[in-house]
Amino acid sequence: MRYLSEEKTSISVSDAIKFTELENKVHSLQSRVEELENKKNELEEKNNSLEHELNDLKERSSKLIEIEGAKADLETELDSLKQENSQLKEEKESLNNEIQELKNDIMKKDNEMANARRDFDAQSETFDEKQNIIEKLKENVAEIESAKTELEAQLEQVKDEKATIENKYNELLTESSRLEQIKTDLREKEEVLRRFQIIAESDPSYSWLSTLEQYKIIELKRLAMSTGSSTHAILKYVKLLEAAGLVEIEMHGKDDPNPTIKLK
Repeated sequence: MRYLSEEKTSISVSDAIKFTELENKVHSLQSRVEELENKKNELEEKNNSLEHELNDLKERSSKLIEIEGAKADLETELDSLKQENSQLKEEKESLNNEIQELKNDIMKKDNEMANARRDFDAQSETFDEKQNIIEKLKENVAEIESAKTELEAQLEQVKDEKATIENKYNELLTESSRLEQIKTDLREKEEVLRRFQIIAESDPSYSWLSTLEQYKIIELKRLAMSTGSSTHAILKYVKLLEAAGLVEIEMHGKDDPNPTIKLK
């Protein structure tokens, strides 16, 4: 950085006014940067709150709508922050132009102006620090964009899990319907058996049904002997019960004359 010559000993009024305006604009820029940092902190707090809501979302899918609304608010504020950052860049460029013009004028001034230039150099260092803060703010914005992308991926995963749960629920409904049909079939079979029991209680020729009900599993000959009926007659009725799904006839070989009768 070049230093001013020390030939003159006074500052013109117009130069002093320009220098004062420059200081005011630098202070204004500092205020804007501080305001931007405050908004960045608010944005980080809201981002942390949004992450907490995302954890709750994994346990309760009903919070999905609230999180999406919070995400939309975050995107709106992010857009606003980008606009303010763009405006800040434009103001910085305008300020740099004015600073350059002022430097050209200051180089023509005296020793006092050289002291003012040293003060201005100190202000420039402060401005560089603020520019570094702006760069860090850009990095934070990029991190927020990355966090938003990750959040959207997690939301998609939650939607997939919800679809899986709905599929399992539909499968359970189908299985429940099948079980209800089985229950209905069992009730019908129980009703048929009850009718046969009523017949057995009123008709001595069906007394073998009581024996079958008592033993559950019995050989045909033994069943016929318990009632005094022929095996041929008993087998005819047992086959009717088998066709109705009430008993099972287990043959021990081809044309087995004494199969085992099992009550279902």
